Amino acid sequence: MPRGPQGHPVIIQAGDSDEGREFAASSADVIFSRHSKLEEGRAFYRDVKRRLAAYGRRPEELKILPAVTYVLGDTEAEAAERAVEIRRAQVGPQTAIYFLEAVWGRDLSGYDPDGPLPDVEPDLDEGVSKGHAAFRRDRGELVAKWRALAEEKNLSIRELAIEVSAPQTFIGTPRSVADEIDHFVQADAADGFIFVPHLTPGGLDDLVDKVVPLLQEKGVFRADYTGPTLRDHLGLAPRTQDGIEETS
Repeated sequence: MPRGPQGHPVIIQAGDSDEGREFAASSADVIFSRHSKLEEGRAFYRDVKRRLAAYGRRPEELKILPAVTYVLGDTEAEAAERAVEIRRAQVGPQTAIYFLEAVWGRDLSGYDPDGPLPDVEPDLDEGVSKGHAAFRRDRGELVAKWRALAEEKNLSIRELAIEVSAPQTFIGTPRSVADEIDHFVQADAADGFIFVPHLTPGGLDDLVDKVVPLLQEKGVFRADYTGPTLRDHLGLAPRTQDGIEETS
């Protein structure tokens, strides 16, 4: 095969464990992150970037890109209301039951999704639930935490699933969302983002049409592509196949 125009392909890695972070520092060009809250993002960013020096790499050689969502409205209140509607549409009754089954390790189909949490304890001996999820080792602690949260906020099964599963990241008007995105990057919590739309196709149209122009006005997002390859778009220096940077 002839060599591609960007030289070494862009290596994108996902993993939040200590081993995953170390692998990213040694070999990856991009690491996906699940830390979409500012302080959590900053802690992850600092930890991963500091590891690069041990491999003779500079901080800018690894891009940290959290997966995030967004909801826009003409007002903050409208955006917040729409965010609630989207989450309820995403977490239907059966989805909420499946979500809890993956932690309880039990058949919970007999429970009302709009009723209280199951009155049985999780089966900690099982390792896989119906083949759709591997259990976490701290499931007992997680269930206790969820019970406390459900009691504090008077949450049903479905409401709890909505509360704890991937809440939207950026919610507001186009201007406030653009400001928050910019602040997140300027505060060293990320180098950029992977936006996950709640609808496909077309789920990114509002972001492109309403938020990106505001970021361009701020001078924090390019107005034109600066090169022909993905490596160019990510602002990554060329690399040879053995990982040594080219200097042509």
